[in-house]
Amino acid sequence: MSDPIERMPLWAQQLAEKYRGGTTSQFLIHGNIHDLVPLRDPAGNATFVPLRDFLAQGVFPQRDLVLYYDLSAGISAASPKMMEDLHQVAAAVDAVAGTKYAAGLPREASRALPFLERYVRTRTMNAAARKKIAIVIEYAEMICPAGQLSYQSTDESSNLITLLKWARDPLFLANDVTICLVVQNLAELHGMVVNNPYTAKIEIPHPMGDERLEFVVSLSQGKDFLELSDLTPEVLSELTAGLTRINLLHLVNEALRNRKRISLAYVVEKKKELIEKECYGLLEFLQPSYTLDLVSGHDAAKRWLREDARLIKEGKLDVVPMGYLICGPVGTGKTFLITCFVGEIGIPCVKLLNFRSQWQGVTEGNWEKILNVLKATGPVGVIIDEADAAVGRREASGDSGTSSRVFSQLASQMGDTRYRGRILWFLLTCRPDLLPVDLKRQGRAEVHIPLFYPDDEAERRGLVRIMGKKQKAAIAEGAEQEIPTDGKLSGADVEGLVVRAKRRSILEGHAAVTREDFSREVRDFIPPTYKHEVELQELAAVVECTSKEFLPSLYRTVDRVKLVARYQELQALLGG
Repeated sequence: MSDPIERMPLWAQQLAEKYRGGTTSQFLIHGNIHDLVPLRDPAGNATFVPLRDFLAQGVFPQRDLVLYYDLSAGISAASPKMMEDLHQVAAAVDAVAGTKYAAGLPREASRALPFLERYVRTRTMNAAARKKIAIVIEYAEMICPAGQLSYQSTDESSNLITLLKWARDPLFLANDVTICLVVQNLAELHGMVVNNPYTAKIEIPHPMGDERLEFVVSLSQGKDFLELSDLTPEVLSELTAGLTRINLLHLVNEALRNRKRISLAYVVEKKKELIEKECYGLLEFLQPSYTLDLVSGHDAAKRWLREDARLIKEGKLDVVPMGYLICGPVGTGKTFLITCFVGEIGIPCVKLLNFRSQWQGVTEGNWEKILNVLKATGPVGVIIDEADAAVGRREASGDSGTSSRVFSQLASQMGDTRYRGRILWFLLTCRPDLLPVDLKRQGRAEVHIPLFYPDDEAERRGLVRIMGKKQKAAIAEGAEQEIPTDGKLSGADVEGLVVRAKRRSILEGHAAVTREDFSREVRDFIPPTYKHEVELQELAAVVECTSKEFLPSLYRTVDRVKLVARYQELQALLGG
């Protein structure tokens, strides 16, 4: 590993190659920017350092000057000698222009950026004393935030113009002056900077398998790890997919310093905690404790999902669907079915929470952060509940384009075949007709599984038993026979009856839910009636279905023309 570039991470090699091309002097570094980076010596041994130190020592070791700027700390340098040179120029500028830079370098961006430009020009004018300079601007989104030009302050507009000018300044290109803008999420930086053709975007990904293993091995060098870890470094690195090196450092150090065992249960719990924190609480890790054995009915859907689970376990990812659309009337158990399916596969599963914000750019930044974590975590299941309301639309208006941009990010990721079998998307909705067709097409949510209410007595009674297991309710033999055999009870209705019967048994002091307990609650229960709404949701599920085997016998031979006509009639009746 004698070539310094070959010792760098892939993203840094890409930066070096673009710089060597001689046409780019400004780089936009984004993604996993707060992590540790391996800095290698000529023998290939790694020391893990923060990004700013890696840029100074690993990417720009031959530069005469490496300067840093952020809105909080102001202007600083990689060494005291460099800082001294900065103050010398400041004193010279003061003497000429009557400024007071030497007394205190400017901190606000509207003054600091022009000073840095003046410094660069001063140190590159004289060919004999020319300096090679790198400037690292951290938290670039704070000085040039995303937003419409008409809403920007004068200072923000000035900062934007400065960065755009620097990117195409021939002086910078000709004199080894490199600008690195560092931002976590591109969506938080002004679009004119992000899309500037003179700026190269460099993404730092989360560490993958071999990279995590190298870091875990570095953490395992000590008797404490050997005493307290139930897991080998290889197993630990495999279990921590999706975590950054900083996360891994916290996970291991917390265990060692508190004398906790690094067990499977500990790692699973800490991974859940760290990733949820990493994503600002925008997603929730689910830990399924059930498999499809606990799902009553839906036999065709379970058969299909079990086949896919087998393919995933066998590594046949090329024939696994990119995503699933799970639809059907309210209360049919859509979320429960998919949670059990993920439990069957044995992979992590996350549920997206409310990632939308009232502030422009924040929602897109949240979504970008979530996607980066998911790509590193895979294989992972992603549940988007109430998908028709959550994902936005391409043509959405009234929110400065936020919904359409979120939709575009999601659609692009769902259609990325590199992640087939690694990110399983589950769009859950009772109104699939309201989902954009772009997400429902083949290549994204490829398998559309409709769920329906139990349609025979045996299925309803079986559902009582299943719900009893789910609610940890001991149900006496024969109690399930009290379930009504007429009308349409949803799975949620049956679960509600089981909970009420369990409550009754506790109040009566019974050891189990007796037949009489269940009978009393059945007689008292008045199921909510939303006749037209439920019929519309059921017909929408039938229309969206992609396989006849998922349909009840009633709908397999139905006249599609009449079905669609009734469906459209209900849409008109209920206002869409």
